[in-house]
Amino acid sequence: RTLAGRFFGVAADPHTYGSLFYMLLSMATGIFYFTWVVTGASLSAGLLILIVGIPLLLLFLLSVRLLSLVEGRIVEVLLGERMPRRPLYTQRDKPWLTRIGELFTDARTWTAAAYLLLMLPLGIAYFTVVVTLLSVALALMVAPLASLLGLGPAGIHVEGLVVDIAGNWWLALLSLLVGTLLLFVTLHVARLVGRFHGWLAKHLLVRTAVV
Repeated sequence: RTLAGRFFGVAADPHTYGSLFYMLLSMATGIFYFTWVVTGASLSAGLLILIVGIPLLLLFLLSVRLLSLVEGRIVEVLLGERMPRRPLYTQRDKPWLTRIGELFTDARTWTAAAYLLLMLPLGIAYFTVVVTLLSVALALMVAPLASLLGLGPAGIHVEGLVVDIAGNWWLALLSLLVGTLLLFVTLHVARLVGRFHGWLAKHLLVRTAVV
C-alpha cells in the first residue's frame, strides 16, 4: 500500500463516515448525558436525608447503567468498537440485595457516570472540529465552481482579506486542490477521533471478565 493509497483510501472505510456522524451527534448526546447525570446526582444527594432519597439514588445509578449500554451500542455501530451486549457484572443468580450492593461498589458504575459527564466537553470539541474543517474544505472546493457558473463573486475571505479567484484559473485550481486535500484530512481526523473515542468508551463503560 502506497502512501497515497493510505491517504485517499480512508474514503473507502465505512467507519470513517460513522465517526463523522458520531462527531456531529456527540454534542447533542453530550448535552443530554451531562444534564441527566448532574440533575440526577443533585436530586439524589439532596434527598438522601429523606426516605425517598435512597430509592431515587438507586434508580439514578440504574439509569447510568442503562445509558452506558445505549452509548455502547452507538459506539459499536458508528465507531466499530466491539462492546458487550450486557454488562459482564450482571449475574441473575445472585440475591437482589447483593446486586444492589454491587451497583454501588462496582467501579464501572462511577466510571460510566464520569464518561457521561465527559461527553459534554468532548462532544462540543468533536462537533466544533468537524463542522469547521468540513465547512472550510467544502467552501474551498465549491468556490471555483461558483465562479465558473457565474453564481456571484467568488473569493476567499480571511480576517478582512479578500482573494478574488474569478478569472484566476490557477487560484481556482489551487482552491480546489487545497479543499480536496483538507476534506481527506478531515476524514483522517474523524477516523482518529473514532478510534480514540472507541478506546475511551471501552475502558470506561466495559468491565473485562474476571476468571
